Amino acid sequence: MQTHKTAITSSFSAGVLAALILALPTPLWASNHLSSPAGAQDRGANIADHWAFLDPNDNSQLVLILSTQGFIVSSEHFGEVIFDNNIRYRFAITHDFDPRAVAFIDVTYSPGLGRLTTQTATINLPGGFTFSALTTVATQDFTAPPQVVTTDPVTGAQFFAGAAADPFFLDDTGANRFVASSLQNPGRPDRSLLGARGRNTYAGFNTLITAVRIPVALVRGNATIIGVYTETQRRRLQIVTEDGSVDGSKGDFENINREGLPLVTNGLIPAPFKNEYQGANPEDDARGDFRDFLIRDLQNFGTDAAHINAILDLIQVHGDILRINLAVPNRGPQGGNNPDGGFDHQGGRRLLDDVVTSTFTSINNGERLSDNVPAPDRTPRDVFPFVADPNQPFLPGQDDRTRQ
Repeated sequence: MQTHKTAITSSFSAGVLAALILALPTPLWASNHLSSPAGAQDRGANIADHWAFLDPNDNSQLVLILSTQGFIVSSEHFGEVIFDNNIRYRFAITHDFDPRAVAFIDVTYSPGLGRLTTQTATINLPGGFTFSALTTVATQDFTAPPQVVTTDPVTGAQFFAGAAADPFFLDDTGANRFVASSLQNPGRPDRSLLGARGRNTYAGFNTLITAVRIPVALVRGNATIIGVYTETQRRRLQIVTEDGSVDGSKGDFENINREGLPLVTNGLIPAPFKNEYQGANPEDDARGDFRDFLIRDLQNFGTDAAHINAILDLIQVHGDILRINLAVPNRGPQGGNNPDGGFDHQGGRRLLDDVVTSTFTSINNGERLSDNVPAPDRTPRDVFPFVADPNQPFLPGQDDRTRQ
């Protein structure tokens, strides 16, 4: 695993924050697309987003979705819908509020060619279970190919990998301008910048999806709350061979990207330290390594001390981890939409959860603040893998829906 050297220490007592946490939309930030210089340059390893929630059709099953390599346009499916065979795509599981991982779901892929060919995924589950599955082929036809879902006959786990319409929704330009104003005018950001346009930056674009559905019993142990964070990792030695390909089979694995509660890196970590944050882990967070950066940037947004403390309790004190209280129900179509579940109620993160409004409302001291993009571009499915079909090339005269 990764090593980590910098330690920026501070301490915090969370005992008085329970009432605040219950009153606030709980998670912070919204997206991880291109969140660090290393991720921007290493598109295969760049985590765009992740989601984790109980299957609304059967709450005994846990759904984990990781999107990587965002901003794929349909006309480039042949060349871009390829999972990197030198990357380990990892879902890490924690118990209750302990930042230490207790289990992993690891996915690796065989070398890919694109151009109407599939790859073989190897899925390693807790308990020593392993199975293989084919990815869904990517085409440039006007109609998307059927999604290929593989079921492991031993554990009942399911797997999908392939291109899909990016499930995330945010006006990135509005958010970036708002964040920039917080740096230019610390403590007095221009909040009107966030929702002025209301255009979904991710509309019309695709991303690569790695999704698994596993029995909760495989990872639950005795916990009432499970935490999930994702990592993309490469081995320390990457050797360029004579034919120009990369052999990444030697050395220990090191983090390239990670995500717990999304966009912490993008919004609250200064540029010179983004790579370091992405290469760290939740135990480093809980130790306080990045606490001072988080406090400073929250102050830049004009967030008051009480809300800063509540937010830190979520993203730093116990580690940057997305948590699911297994007693919180998930019901409804498209991955779940019951108002007493999901992102705002420690029910993980579902595809329909408007995490942007929740996030910016939190940093705005509980006063509603939104980018005015209320839903994903394409409607999620009602069953696993829940993500919508990829955007395909459009017929002449049709709108490709991209909203720059």
